[in-house]
Amino acid sequence: MISLFLDTSTKKLVVILIKDNEILSKKELESINDHASHLVPFIDEILKENNMTTKDINKVFVVNGPGSFTGTRIGVTVGKTLAYTNDILVVPVSSLKQYIFSSNGYDYYVSTIKDKNNLYYGIYDSDYNDIVVDKYSTKDIYEKDISKLSGNILYITEDNQELDVIELIDYYKDKGINAHELKPNYLKKIDAEEKL
Repeated sequence: MISLFLDTSTKKLVVILIKDNEILSKKELESINDHASHLVPFIDEILKENNMTTKDINKVFVVNGPGSFTGTRIGVTVGKTLAYTNDILVVPVSSLKQYIFSSNGYDYYVSTIKDKNNLYYGIYDSDYNDIVVDKYSTKDIYEKDISKLSGNILYITEDNQELDVIELIDYYKDKGINAHELKPNYLKKIDAEEKL
């Protein structure tokens, strides 16, 4: 199976081409407000390097946020287009959840993205199942949520992220949705109730 992984949700643009359990090619670039000019050329370069076309892709994995409005929208739009034109499934991947697959043996995984005042976070169990999904809240509510956890906990932050795309694809291998169902997950404001 040929898979294409796309992440444009942060300042780092990532494009990876995978065949079965092997990374064939990988392109990364840190850019600010410039993912749109690099994403499609990167996909084209990766495919050409491997004597492939978009018709060879069997599944597209797209990080659909939480992330910046423009960056997330670019990846989702290109992923949807590839999936739709090739009549294949697309797999939405949370920008928080994508990094939990690089380590195993923990009871819980807590992944966070900070902004000026608050946190976006996800909490996952030892089988990588969702406990708290892409929640945006205050530090107090975050601490209340993690106080319920016990055991061996891995905390993943923007500073210690490590992507294991092979494990990620293996986890999501039986998942996928129609291209029209893929929706971006933008960074959101806190609900009035959560502020209380």
